[in-house]
Amino acid sequence: MSLASRLAVPLLALAPLIAATPACADATLDGAAALQAQVRAWMADLAGPAVDLGSHAVQVTPEGDAYRFELPVMGPVGDAGWLITGEPVTAIARPLAGGRWAIESLHLPTPVRADQQPVQDAKPRNWTATLADQEMHGWFDPGLATSSSFDAVLNDYSASSQTAAGTQTTHLDSYTWHGGWHPTDDGRVTLSTEGQGENLTVSIDDAAGFGPITINAAEVRSSGRVEHIAFDRLGAALRNISGLVPAAMQAAGAAAAPDAITPADRARLHDLVVALRDLLGGVRQESTLEQVQFDVGGQSGTLSSLTIGGHAAAPGGMLNASLHLAVEGIDSPLIPPGPLRDYLPRRIALTPRLSGVPADDLVALLLRGIDGDDHDSLQAEAIGLLAKGPLKAGLDDVVLDIGAAVLKANGTVTIAAPDDIKGSARIDATGLDTLIHNANTVPELRGATPFLIMMKGIGEQKGSTTTWNITYADGHTEVNGTDLSALVPSAPTAPDRPRGHK
Repeated sequence: MSLASRLAVPLLALAPLIAATPACADATLDGAAALQAQVRAWMADLAGPAVDLGSHAVQVTPEGDAYRFELPVMGPVGDAGWLITGEPVTAIARPLAGGRWAIESLHLPTPVRADQQPVQDAKPRNWTATLADQEMHGWFDPGLATSSSFDAVLNDYSASSQTAAGTQTTHLDSYTWHGGWHPTDDGRVTLSTEGQGENLTVSIDDAAGFGPITINAAEVRSSGRVEHIAFDRLGAALRNISGLVPAAMQAAGAAAAPDAITPADRARLHDLVVALRDLLGGVRQESTLEQVQFDVGGQSGTLSSLTIGGHAAAPGGMLNASLHLAVEGIDSPLIPPGPLRDYLPRRIALTPRLSGVPADDLVALLLRGIDGDDHDSLQAEAIGLLAKGPLKAGLDDVVLDIGAAVLKANGTVTIAAPDDIKGSARIDATGLDTLIHNANTVPELRGATPFLIMMKGIGEQKGSTTTWNITYADGHTEVNGTDLSALVPSAPTAPDRPRGHK
């Protein structure tokens, strides 16, 4: 469970505060009872009948001119097999003028532990977390007339999880978090978050056969944005998720075959996809680790920084998604001093993207697959989606900096049908002459000289920059106008298809 999820749960529990409750000198028993009934009803609606909240019912009591909220977390979570041990989540909610509320002294349980009953012969699963110190507060407008904001400072955070794959531990010296809910003109809400942590350590005793993994980062920064959330659709999504949890847990523990899914679970999955279809307008997230040290199965190294981010949205009804990766300052004691160390990448970056898929048609195809339509029909419909796009896959912001030379590139492949594929790319390199000279004089690099000379020969020189403009169409690859089809393998094309055919 992430820090963000630990913060989001108690904030959601406070969401249905009565907007019309006025600021007053003293809170009342009647006011507390009304708040408690509304919050309990709201949480039960979100969870749905598949989850019995039982002992997790919120308690509201008057405390001076405010209300004290307690959300018990201990006890079983429905029939999913999880048992939670810990003190309640607590907060003070103080009514303000204009229907706003001040959220004070929000406190997460520490320690908190979750245990799952073993499934058949699987290893037991559990998760624990502790905090040495915490301070959380916020200002909340349940009527969504104004923005709401929440702030948290957590110190000495530690978490440990044990699964069938092994044990993972996480520790942060400190973590500062800020979140905001911003109403939009269409009655929805945009959520923004940002956080910064100091001295992160993650240890995994084994990961997919690689052996033990340890990652240390002096600083971690993250930011996120979820556009246009429809709170009125959130309940349907969460209800179907809660209904699918037991089946998902059983499948994970027993390695159930795909055809073992029950008709009831298919129906829940169908309804979940429908609920998610218009739940939000887009998602954007980015995380950066600074001064990273890592050890993977005894192979160690360092990075100045590591950035991972991405976004997904469907402007104009067309899916548009991308992933951003950037690594700087790569180093490892495994590489001995000498020429090879001099050419370690100083920066590697790339942004793969995908666009041009009709979102509604993709959801309809997914629903048909969930409902069990035959494979041939689904495959034909998937191919038909290409023509409606067409599908575009590309790489943006590609950077490879090795000091002596820097390469930058971007490109796009357009797929309108399995036999209708076109593409273009541009590659710019600076310092190529220096790289050729060094490769020709350093024995360890001399084998690369013929390739580098050939690449320079087919490039277009402008000052210190060598450029390659690459196009692909109808089975032909051209670089700066020169057809290289005889050198570059390509898909076979029909002999009567003329070049340039669209």
